[in-house]
Amino acid sequence: MMKGKSSNDLIVGGMLGEGVKMEGTLNFKQTFRIDGEFQGKILGSERLVVGEKGIVKGEIECNSLICYGKITGNIKIKQDVEIHPKGRVEGDIFLESPLLTVLEGGSIDGTIKMAKKDNTILSITEKAK
Repeated sequence: MMKGKSSNDLIVGGMLGEGVKMEGTLNFKQTFRIDGEFQGKILGSERLVVGEKGIVKGEIECNSLICYGKITGNIKIKQDVEIHPKGRVEGDIFLESPLLTVLEGGSIDGTIKMAKKDNTILSITEKAK
């Protein structure tokens, strides 16, 4: 977890368990964890955690993202992104803040774009690994 997070950020408001498959639109207000398979659109006001066995296919828009599993699709994040050693993102990432951490073994196959202070977009890299 990134430094400076409050204990309220650790509260899991919901979870999609291992072996569970779901399609549609997911909205959440607290931290939500996915250990199963989700396909569709995810909209959240807090943190999304994709567990080691979690698979997400679709668009993601939320404040914060922690990826231990696999995400396929475009991602828009307002705050921080963490991609852990077995985490894999296949798709474009748009960051509103310059808070991206990719730990050794984690991978991104796509384009990373970051908003500058004047709301223009800065392209960081393509197909970074």
